Amino acid sequence: MAQRQPQDPRFRDRGGARPAPMRPGPVQPGQARPAPARPAAAPRPASPAVGISVPAAAATPLPRTNHLFAGAQFAFIASILMLGLYIGLTSTWTLLEPDFLIGLSLTAAATSLLFAVPPSGALRGLLVLVPTIDILAVGFFRDTLPNLPTSGLLIVIPVLWLAGGFGVSALPVPVFGAVFVSLIPVARAGAWPTTPGGWGAICILPALVLIMTVTVHLAARQLRAHEGRARIALAAATEAAAIATTVSESVDAAVAFFRPDGTAALRNEATYEQARLAGFDPKTRAGVHVYGPDRKTRVPPEEQVINRALRGESFRGDLYWVGEPGDQRAIIGNARQVHTDDGTFVGTITVGHDVTDLANALALREAFLIDVSHELRTPLTSIIGYLDLLTEGHDLRQLGLEREVSTIQRNAEQLYAIIGDLLAAGDAEMRVRIALTDVADIARASAAAILPQASEAGVVVRAEVPPHVELEGDGARLRQVLDNLLSNAVKYTPRGGRVVVTVAVDGTTCTVNVADTGIGISPDDQRQLFDRFFRAREVRDDARPGVGLGLSIVKSITEAHHGWITVSSRPGRGSTFTVTLPLRQPRAGAPSAS
Repeated sequence: MAQRQPQDPRFRDRGGARPAPMRPGPVQPGQARPAPARPAAAPRPASPAVGISVPAAAATPLPRTNHLFAGAQFAFIASILMLGLYIGLTSTWTLLEPDFLIGLSLTAAATSLLFAVPPSGALRGLLVLVPTIDILAVGFFRDTLPNLPTSGLLIVIPVLWLAGGFGVSALPVPVFGAVFVSLIPVARAGAWPTTPGGWGAICILPALVLIMTVTVHLAARQLRAHEGRARIALAAATEAAAIATTVSESVDAAVAFFRPDGTAALRNEATYEQARLAGFDPKTRAGVHVYGPDRKTRVPPEEQVINRALRGESFRGDLYWVGEPGDQRAIIGNARQVHTDDGTFVGTITVGHDVTDLANALALREAFLIDVSHELRTPLTSIIGYLDLLTEGHDLRQLGLEREVSTIQRNAEQLYAIIGDLLAAGDAEMRVRIALTDVADIARASAAAILPQASEAGVVVRAEVPPHVELEGDGARLRQVLDNLLSNAVKYTPRGGRVVVTVAVDGTTCTVNVADTGIGISPDDQRQLFDRFFRAREVRDDARPGVGLGLSIVKSITEAHHGWITVSSRPGRGSTFTVTLPLRQPRAGAPSAS
């Protein structure tokens, strides 16, 4: 009983045995397991840009800390030391000039102020005085060395500081500072320039500083905007990763996500258990103990879920078993590629659902149905046999028992047919005997056999088939397919309707259509129409007899012939069932046409 394969459509093997989705082994170098989600310390405002909550600080400008400003001041001091070294090597006496000493004193005062102002609080705005004082110091350094024009370049550092580190209100400061630096020589001379060149020397530095200040300020604003958006994106990505990790750990399934290069980016704890049962080998990305739906046939590594998924395959609902015999688990595997809205491939996700309990329950149910059907069939066969003897050995009309015995006989035969359907549905594999068969003859014979039932129901049945259509198949099983389809068509077609069976050949396949003008089938019911024991709602509401096995048997027989069956229907407009069969069955070792 334990080896019986569930036949419920949810466990149907699609295209062969499949492996269980399992995570690779230990985390590979360079990989980090996602950290668990941490609760937020305070409420987070929603970000319209990404649609999830992010920290409020993510949208603030770049931080303006004393440490950041200290770096700029140290760069200014280093430039002055280089200037002092040059002076010491060329004209040592200049180091004692009053202007140079004033510049040094202003620099020392600005540096002291930098460390005196607290990093936060009401006095923090005083930091703007530090680069302002540095600009004044540059004026004295430049006046000390009139023959060294490059000394005026020292103004660049405080100008950049003011333009990029403070708001719009600080922008006039570097311009006025540049004006101050340019006017110191004029003040010493005691007269304004009298030539265009002299005025140009005064105006060019403030003009350049103005251009530099505006440019740097706009660039800093744009940088802050980008930095704010980057923080929002980083917060969103961090939170999305935390949510994905939490969700994957909350579901009762093995979930793994693989990047485009095949490395595992996300795996939950359930993947470890399935990998352990399967004897997972990270080198082959496959398990040693992975079996097909029959629980015996080993699945080759290249046909197991991870390798198939990384090859780009997408599938859903494949059934297989993992684990050594005696400790196996039934797994339903899914795999799907993940793309962004613009179509960019970002990875592959695999999901493995452990359905062992349900699979064992279905196997137990099927075994019970088969055992009960076998037990019922023996006494029922005896009942039918004695009814036949009673009918042949006595004149039931004379005894006045003809109607009663006929009723018993009809119901016994109906019960016998139901038991036969139960036994056929319980077969793990539909067995067919392949021989050269004329489908046209089968269609005509099946249509002729249903005529008495159709005539009583007031339904017209026609067989529009060519003289001969030969194919390789099991004639008895194909007759069972046609009988089931025609019986259903007549049963669910109102009086005055019609049923038409057609047979046609298209290349290497044969198509059999059974069309009716009956009550039709709703789209919801069509999705489960071929499931065992399923009956449409309209049929159940009308209390029509049946157990819902006929169409599932039809599908099993069709698939055993490497064919397929489809249905097209609309409520109140009738239904058309189409059975497509290959004219020649695949030979041993040849790939299946289905």
